[in-house]
Amino acid sequence: MDFRRSTLVLIISFLFLDIFLFGTFWQMKKEVKTPLNTSINVMEQMRADGIIVTGVNTTVESLPIIQISPTNIEHLVNTLPSQVATYDKGVISSQLLAPIQLTLYANTTATIENFAELTTYVESGSIINGSQYTWFNYNPTTRKVIYAQRANKIPVMDGSSQIIFTLNANNQVISYEQTFAGNAEVLGANRALITSQKAMEVLYLAGRIPTRSTVSVVRLSYYKSLALKDLSIYSPAWYVEFKQVDGQTLVRRVDAIRGTVLTNEATETVNTTTPQ
Repeated sequence: MDFRRSTLVLIISFLFLDIFLFGTFWQMKKEVKTPLNTSINVMEQMRADGIIVTGVNTTVESLPIIQISPTNIEHLVNTLPSQVATYDKGVISSQLLAPIQLTLYANTTATIENFAELTTYVESGSIINGSQYTWFNYNPTTRKVIYAQRANKIPVMDGSSQIIFTLNANNQVISYEQTFAGNAEVLGANRALITSQKAMEVLYLAGRIPTRSTVSVVRLSYYKSLALKDLSIYSPAWYVEFKQVDGQTLVRRVDAIRGTVLTNEATETVNTTTPQ
């Protein structure tokens, strides 16, 4: 009697096991036929987080890597007109004897036109290799105006080759500090870059863009990716500015070839305005 009961229990158990396995197999078969859509529309997720993005697209651009060979400019410091300049550890520090008056308005975003007089001064020969620099941004909080060296017509925005002018309370340029990386040369052929939209997605997925912020500038630049004894290698990077809800403006950069976030952000700024 016990043997018959045990046999019946085993038969029922195997029956339920078969039903379970068949159901599992059928469910897996359905999932293979109708796979889950795991892709995420990153731009939609950004909008859902209150992030406003402008100036990005899916256009594939290309730029070459460049090399910059250092140049000794110390001997030129004493030739600078109408200023008292010194040179120390690769940095020129200068006080202007005749301040340059700029026209800036409170609560108005400064543009490159506001710095026409200063640009003329930079390109006039009063700045060493001034013709190689271009206006990049203005920080009204610290009263700093930044000009960046152009390499292959693209600004170098990693702090290694720039002019930082200081303004007084009357919007007069009174001094500057300058670094000059050296002479730039194209190294090899153009390389396809990630798109500006992809750069934004990389930053967002890395948690580098706060919610409810506004991306105001997305621009190609160069940064030093490798420093050698006699030269340095510079690679393309997407330079991104965004404004937070507290009014601060921060900078992020993404390697435009590898698509990685540059974490050593020496160029992060606050309350800057940059040309599009």
